[in-house]
Order: sequence, then structure tokens, then C-alpha cells
Amino acid sequence: MSNRWPSDLPKKPLVEAILEVKWGHENRPDPAYPLTVGRLYERARQDYAEIEDLPIAQVPAEVATHFVRHRFRQSKGGWPLVQIGPGILTLNATREYHWEDFNRRAQRLLPWLYEAHPRPEDLAINNLLLRYINAIEFDYLADDALEFLASNLKVGLRLPSELLQSVGVTRRPTTVGVQLGYPVESPAGVLRLQLGTGVKNDRNAVIWEIHFMSTGTEVPQLPRAFPAWLEGAHTRIEGWFFGMVEGELLDRFRHS
Repeated sequence: MSNRWPSDLPKKPLVEAILEVKWGHENRPDPAYPLTVGRLYERARQDYAEIEDLPIAQVPAEVATHFVRHRFRQSKGGWPLVQIGPGILTLNATREYHWEDFNRRAQRLLPWLYEAHPRPEDLAINNLLLRYINAIEFDYLADDALEFLASNLKVGLRLPSELLQSVGVTRRPTTVGVQLGYPVESPAGVLRLQLGTGVKNDRNAVIWEIHFMSTGTEVPQLPRAFPAWLEGAHTRIEGWFFGMVEGELLDRFRHS
């Protein structure tokens, strides 16, 4: 956490923070999954004792690669939680999120996976993702979402007036959806920003997601290099988030 930014926001806009780890391929499911999930729970139960089986658990694993099948929670309905399925492992947190706690949990979780897998040398992780979903209530049907993005999140999106007038449409859109991705050298990967309109607490909202993803050869040597990757991914996401909301929005998020 940069000293420039607050360590926590009482009114943070966070919907969910997600660490996602994937291995294997859809047409080649991990045959060790049934054994791995049981052995992972043996290690995780000290922190996540409550097991929740998802409906997809009834579907054969070989046709549901990269779909989570089981959740491990601290308590029934509690967060944070761990999810696992054939070729996929996630750590999820919501409003109770604090980076120090999330980081500690993530640093324990990945080694557990390697310990639980009967052939860790065959555990070829090909996708690492750190993802933050944020939302703030905003009635984009009544007000200009593009103006909100420009004024509050420092993102300028606007079609030329003459282009809009040429087809007889208004200046204000009723939906927004855009994605931008930028390559990063260290850690190797892509930093992405997704902006759009949606719903939060049954009200119209602006939603923005920042995530860092490493795939294929970008994935570092695991599990040894995971701490550095996680710290680097978080630092870049944090920098973008606070850089975007600095000003009126950040003041709003900081005060309970």
C-alpha cells in the first residue's frame, strides 16, 4: 500500500475482489481434481470450515473444466471464501476486504494447492488474475454517464456531436461499455480497465473493473514467484484506482 493512499476506505465502492488461478485446458481436464479438492480442504479447513457444493457439482468434471464446483467459507454465508473446480481456484472478498488480510490469505492458498495436488510437477498454471470490481450508484438514464466518467473517474469518452446529429440521436447514451488493456513488463501481463453501466443495490450504477492478468509464458515460476507477482499486480491496480477517484469521489469514500 502506497503511503500516499489511505489503507482503508469506510465507504469503499468495492463490490468484489478476486484472485483467480487456472491450470489445464478445457479439452484436457485435470484427472487429479477429485483427489486435489479433498486434500485442499484438509489444509484450508482451519480457515474455511464450511463447505458449500454448487449445483454444477452434479455435472461431470470432464465437461465443466474451469467452472467452480465447491466453496469453502469461514461460516455459513460468510466471506471471504475459497472456490475450487477442475482447473480453477479462487479467493473472493467483498465489503470486509482489506489488502493486508487478502494478501495473507492468498499467500497461503497457492502453496496449499501445490501441496494438495498429487503431481505438483504437472500443475501447469497458465492464467493468474487479480480483479477488483467497483460500483457507485448513478442514474445514467436521467444524467450523462459520460460526463460522470470524465468528471469523477478522469476517463474521457465522447463521440463528435456532428456524428450523433447525422443520425438523429441524443448526446447522452443510455448504456456504456468499454474495455482498455495495456501491456506491463514487470510483472509480465496486461492491466485492464472495464467501464460500464449496470445495477448496484437494485439501483442504476456506474461499474468499473480493474484487473491484472498474466497468461501463458507471462505466468512466473510458481509457487516461488507468486508473492512478487501478487504484490506487483496489486500495486498497479491500486495506482489506477486511486489515481482515477482522487478528488471528490475519494473524499466521499474516505468519510463514514
